[in-house]
Amino acid sequence: MVNSRKIYHRNSNRVVSLSRALSKLGYCSRTQADRIIQSGNVSVNGKKIVQSSFRVDPHGDDISVDGKKIRKNKTFRYFLFHKPAGIITTRNDERGRQTVYDFLQPIQSRYSSHFFPVGRLDKESSGALLITNDTQFGEKISNPESHISKTYCVTINGTLNDDDIRLFRAGIPLKSGYTTQPAAIEKLSEPESAVTYQVIISEGKNRQIRNMFEQLGHPVLSLHRTAVGNIFLGNLAAGTFRMLTDSEISEIL
Repeated sequence: MVNSRKIYHRNSNRVVSLSRALSKLGYCSRTQADRIIQSGNVSVNGKKIVQSSFRVDPHGDDISVDGKKIRKNKTFRYFLFHKPAGIITTRNDERGRQTVYDFLQPIQSRYSSHFFPVGRLDKESSGALLITNDTQFGEKISNPESHISKTYCVTINGTLNDDDIRLFRAGIPLKSGYTTQPAAIEKLSEPESAVTYQVIISEGKNRQIRNMFEQLGHPVLSLHRTAVGNIFLGNLAAGTFRMLTDSEISEIL
């Protein structure tokens, strides 16, 4: 059984679900916590727990993942990662493909903390991806109500006409029934076989940019995210990280 002495002395105002506790401690998001708990890798006071709803005091109970105790007072860190095309952002892949977490191993080892990507870029896409161990920061970036912009360079076959541009700026009804929020769009280059546009959105539905162009009959050839809010990728090499500056973090928060 779980150590009853700890249970009896819990502060009732601090008791939360186990998945919420992992999030509050900055270990991972609540969605990620659900998966980790259900996989049987989490223990509380030495007892394996597989129910995300199990009640714990994150500051009183001993919570471990894979046998390692989660530290209570961790230092939050923030990175910008240049995700290469062909890399997926899930934690594990049943097909054995390379994931963002393969690149995270050096910083996780250096800082003895669990880092995770904020949001995602699909496998074929490249560019700016924020990495942190601060779940509240991650939730703020991902929440559509925060209206944090994402800037993309998108190359397509063909050229958008004036009506297409107006739809981008007004909102595009997608096949799913969802109508996108207004987006900024500007033509950047026009070689013979393809056209590149800069697109800025303040939401982040799954594969949204690709779906917007496909709805207008122009499948995306390449998609590259150049900025998240005020955080610009610049000349950061593919597959590498840099720490965010204090001003970048402050502006986001």
